[in-house]
Amino acid sequence: MTKDYNEFRAHWRVIVAAAIGVGAGVTGAMVYSLSILITPLTDTFGWTRAEVSGAKTFLTLGFVVTAPFVGYIADRFGVRKIAMVSLFGLAVAMFGMTQMNGNIIVFYASIFALSLAGSCTTPLVWTRGVATWFEEKRGLALGLTLTGTGVAGFMVPVFVGGLVDRYDWRAGYLVMGVAALLAIIPVYFLFFENGRVNKKTVAEAAKPETRTSSALQSGFTVPEALKTIRFWQLAFAFTLIGGMISSLMVHLVPLLTDSGMSRSLAVRIAGLMGVAVILGRVTTGFLVDRFHPPYVAAFFLAMPVIGCLLLSGGTPALGLVMAAAIFIGLAAGSEVDLVPYLTARYFGLKAYGKLYGAVFIFFYAGVGIVPPAFGYVFDLYGNYDLALDFAVAALGIGVLAVATLGRAPDFTVVDPSSAPVSEAAK
Repeated sequence: MTKDYNEFRAHWRVIVAAAIGVGAGVTGAMVYSLSILITPLTDTFGWTRAEVSGAKTFLTLGFVVTAPFVGYIADRFGVRKIAMVSLFGLAVAMFGMTQMNGNIIVFYASIFALSLAGSCTTPLVWTRGVATWFEEKRGLALGLTLTGTGVAGFMVPVFVGGLVDRYDWRAGYLVMGVAALLAIIPVYFLFFENGRVNKKTVAEAAKPETRTSSALQSGFTVPEALKTIRFWQLAFAFTLIGGMISSLMVHLVPLLTDSGMSRSLAVRIAGLMGVAVILGRVTTGFLVDRFHPPYVAAFFLAMPVIGCLLLSGGTPALGLVMAAAIFIGLAAGSEVDLVPYLTARYFGLKAYGKLYGAVFIFFYAGVGIVPPAFGYVFDLYGNYDLALDFAVAALGIGVLAVATLGRAPDFTVVDPSSAPVSEAAK
């Protein structure tokens, strides 16, 4: 058996635990629940769609505020303990959401607190742990890890949506809180980070003729990365792409019900999008290990453009709506997979947590700002047509920025029998 598959045979448990953690975490079930909860919350409290979708802003504000700190402690102290503590805090915050009284300020404050509590359940933490065990098939490993959000995207409409329709919006937060608590169990038993370092190799790394280091020591420092055009190109691209795709996900169910579709059918189509997210995760991870990653990324990230065109202008046929959901889901599956992969591929693991945290800030700036803007467009015009047209243009610009990233630095394996060893990026 080749080294590629030896990696999976030895470390598949880490992927399983990480996938469960990311699915139950704040960027999994919580994100996919927003589309399900928009209508119940507006009906219950009389809030506008812009006000309810503003929750996305405060949710991502918590990510932005904590991302640099999370990256620092992940690099310095490891990820297992902070992930378990954060899952517990997230569960408590979910239970606290059920006590909202209709004050929109309380709603925003609760969402922000929930985001802070779950800040160590984001993909930054889970991919940091998985990336240390994989090198030859890192793209596929990260893709499998992040299928956890796709599973959440499928299960939230089925279970959370069903409970909300049967009882009320509080049931949704309760079941997501229980899921976060249960996720602690596999994380405790299966999720570990590879902290082994080959001392002989590290000693040789100091010699000018070798210039090698362990996987955790190879790559760019933060100042070095910030001086490259690629970092800013990557940050700009995923600001646009993250904002547009997130908005399509958040507003999909209300957009479909506005077109005359029943809520139950709209929720099931949202579940179909979750299945597409899983396919996007795995397919992207498989392909980036074999083909030029920017071209693979551009192919998948361009798919929501087709989805927007299918959804705009009138009442689309059911088949077209399903196709649009699949296209959006494939891109949503790819984007969260591609951010950590491209960060590791272009900048190495030396300061991975900090650099991913920095890209994460830009990515979630788009995620936090654009969904409320979509809601505002609906409140103003009574439809999403203008928002969809803007999404097509912004996605096109973002895809072009990704496609032109160019060739990644060469991180060459030196000693495959020990901890991964790479040539430092020049």
